[in-house]
Amino acid sequence: MDKKHVKKAFLLVMLPVFVLVCCISVCQSSEAQSMGERTNEVVAYDSVLICRGDTLWTIAEANLNQPTEAEIREFVKEIAELNDISPARIHAGNYLLIPRYQYKM
Repeated sequence: MDKKHVKKAFLLVMLPVFVLVCCISVCQSSEAQSMGERTNEVVAYDSVLICRGDTLWTIAEANLNQPTEAEIREFVKEIAELNDISPARIHAGNYLLIPRYQYKM
């Protein structure tokens, strides 16, 4: 085999391995967050695409771990304030910033 074929074979083997390791890492991170208690410290902001039929309520609910109604209501207010919008004024195709919090174990 020449160098070109070896390099191609290496990439074909290593790329799926790399993707698998990344997926496992993300899943473990999500599990750790769902097992701990949320702190008030924002560690990152995610950009979320608004799809047809979305509301701030459904977006907030989808981005919290086992939320209560009161937690969803508070998160809706927080998202609206962060994005300087009214909860009733979101449009499909736009993006929202969603805060991500640190969790303690």
